[in-house]
Amino acid sequence: MMTTVKSNISTMNPQRGFSLIELMISIVLGLLIMTGVLALYLDLTRSNAELAKMNRQVENGRFTLQLLQQELWHAGFWDTYVPPLPSVTPPTEIPNPCVGFSDWNVSYINNLFAIPVQGYASGTSVPAECSSIITNEQSNSDVLVVRYAATCVAGVGNCENYDPDKLYLQTQGCGDTLHGNYVVAAATLPVVGTSSATTVYKKDCTTAADKRKLIASIFYVRNYSVTSSDGIPTLMRADFDLSGDSVQMQSAQPVIEGIQSIHFEYGRDVDEDGSADIYDDCSSCTAADWANVVAIQIYVLARNIQASTGYVEDKTYQLGSITLGPFNDSFMRHVYSGYIRLVNPSGRRDKP
Repeated sequence: MMTTVKSNISTMNPQRGFSLIELMISIVLGLLIMTGVLALYLDLTRSNAELAKMNRQVENGRFTLQLLQQELWHAGFWDTYVPPLPSVTPPTEIPNPCVGFSDWNVSYINNLFAIPVQGYASGTSVPAECSSIITNEQSNSDVLVVRYAATCVAGVGNCENYDPDKLYLQTQGCGDTLHGNYVVAAATLPVVGTSSATTVYKKDCTTAADKRKLIASIFYVRNYSVTSSDGIPTLMRADFDLSGDSVQMQSAQPVIEGIQSIHFEYGRDVDEDGSADIYDDCSSCTAADWANVVAIQIYVLARNIQASTGYVEDKTYQLGSITLGPFNDSFMRHVYSGYIRLVNPSGRRDKP
């Protein structure tokens, strides 16, 4: 008798792949997931780019504020010399910052000591001699001039080595000394000159007085950085230094990009007690007014260097007494401000 064995092959489920509908659904789901991932990636990339722009703007704004503060802290440092108060010997004229040393005279030097800080509101009334130095100035931005003697002695430590062709200040401590065509009569009156100046001594009348480089700088904002077409407003600095065979104000050099405007309000001490009594932009200040400046309120408007897609700048910005904007462009901006007490001019007036 034969036994019949039934095959299980016919009872097994046959193998099969995805149906067309299932395949289409999976593709659509995959595309949706990829779209979401891509959107997230693009959003993160855009956010990171905007954050980088903002961080750079913050850095530039704060660095500008810090740079100006450091310069102003030194303003009016003349070693041991103390200029007379304006009520005693008022300055006769506001010094022209762009006149070369060869054109200086006794009156100019005395005015320079009395006025370590001066400015030009919105760049108006800048002397004609500065036209080749302050170029392509940004509108609605001030010009600042700062003067002082180096806080280090030439050739000592990290201080620049002495150069007989550059301009230095020495504090006279040994009686009357003939200097050029005039006499330094006071024991503490400093002598300004290059290697042609008469030797100046300390109180012992034997040791040569310290030589401190005379520093004068102009700060302003130019409406471009590298080329006139880049449109990046940039903080500029020009320094009074040796050029060829003469000492004069040098061509301005770019310092910090993305600075759209700088504005200053000057605190004047009218009763000579060391404290500021009046604050304004000093647009109508006389030489005596500038000699009474003991504090400065600084305002810096910093702008992103690159535009932000889809952003419209419709804000206004208050820089002390002036309002700027709206600019209706795609650049984000921020105002930075700081208060500076001019340590040297105000400290000499402090009363116990």
